Amino acid sequence: MKKKLLALLAGTVVLTGVLAGCGNSGKTETPADTTGAGKTEAAAQTAEKEEPVEMETITVWSDNAHEQEIREKQIADFNNGEGKELGIQIDYKIYGDKYSDTIKIAAQAGEAPDLFRADSKWMQDFVDNGFLTPIEDLPGSEALLEQYKDLVANQSNVFNGKTYTLPYNLTTYGFVINKDLFAKAGLTEADYPTTWDEVRAVAAKITEASEGKAYGLGLSSTLWTISSFYTMPAGQNTGHYGYDWNAKKFDYSAFNPMIKAIDEMVADGSVFPGFETLDGDGVRAQFAAGNIGMIGAASFDCAVYTTQFPAVCDWEVIDIPKFSADQVTYKRFGNPTNLLCVGTKAMEHPEKVLKVLEFFYSDENAAEMYENGLYIPVRSQAVEMAEKTPELKGWEAFATFDEIFAMPPVPDTLITVEGTTYREAIANIWSNAALDDVDAIMADVDQRYNAALDKADQAVVALYTLKDGVTAEKSK
Repeated sequence: MKKKLLALLAGTVVLTGVLAGCGNSGKTETPADTTGAGKTEAAAQTAEKEEPVEMETITVWSDNAHEQEIREKQIADFNNGEGKELGIQIDYKIYGDKYSDTIKIAAQAGEAPDLFRADSKWMQDFVDNGFLTPIEDLPGSEALLEQYKDLVANQSNVFNGKTYTLPYNLTTYGFVINKDLFAKAGLTEADYPTTWDEVRAVAAKITEASEGKAYGLGLSSTLWTISSFYTMPAGQNTGHYGYDWNAKKFDYSAFNPMIKAIDEMVADGSVFPGFETLDGDGVRAQFAAGNIGMIGAASFDCAVYTTQFPAVCDWEVIDIPKFSADQVTYKRFGNPTNLLCVGTKAMEHPEKVLKVLEFFYSDENAAEMYENGLYIPVRSQAVEMAEKTPELKGWEAFATFDEIFAMPPVPDTLITVEGTTYREAIANIWSNAALDDVDAIMADVDQRYNAALDKADQAVVALYTLKDGVTAEKSK
């Protein structure tokens, strides 16, 4: 008996309307063309003997509306070209903000499409309830899986040893500087900071030279900025972003060198004042207005500083600051997003579903998405294939990498932590104008997180490991 997945949704939606058109097998027969001026009689006779091509419709659902125009063009080209040769017609549907409910209801009713956009929020439930087909079950999938073997992660792509979805695009991280404020402080490209100690020194110079009109570093009290702008990027210095998969322990104390340096900048008066009340948009707006010298950033900030808050200053993306000049650094960290997973309906025509899955994940299509500034592909080969770089300022810096560590999930969703979260603790440290005992505070954070982890189901915790062959360490 299948597990109860969404009882609260049962009986609330009429499936006939939601699923209209998705249950059609789409099988038709298209005979080979035996007409046309100038054909020889021999050629016509040969064509008449050819077996008709059995056309089958492969259904695909997504809610990625932002890519719809380009994706539909790619699909039309496929349907009119390779698809005809293979006997495949892709039927692609885009759903709005009710997509999650729609796909859950469809899966329960056995009416889910062949392929559909994967969502980490329900992947485990779909696997447990038998709503998905492992990619390994599609004959001939070995080559596709080989391309992604170093990029997939347990509990995100791989469940119970089988691969159910693949990463497609990334959010990457950097450090953004205001070149105008650097110049005003007498700083040149040679002074771009490479360590957090250098960030502190440069922040003080920018603040002093600005005479109260601008400050060296930008912070926000909004918790997501602490992780997206500072702790996640710092994974390049620690080899993880808060959970050590090898030790199977939380280790937020690994970020102490950075936390201390920023705490000292607050005490120095080098941080934009009032950040305790600034949200993420607020601090980015201040940077765009030319009032902040340096700030952590993610790849989505290219659009922020170009369209949302057009920057009046000349800005540049530089490398993530190190904790020390001589430290070991790891691969560049990128937060992956998955594209499609395979429904059970796919087993009616697995070979053709695989061809469609390969089409969606092709480097050629990903390169076109990159060229239009929609995605940073998880595969560097797709970036290299692109014929042009998007015009968004800073995009190339965020998208250029030799090796990427596609950040796997961590077991923080399995636990209930007593007291402050790690981000709240860091926010409290930085909000205090006086220097804090960072070592003691973060040791307490680690202790509380790991105590909570000890209470979790250890069989589930054990699933959060790096897949064989996947490592944050750079290639030798």
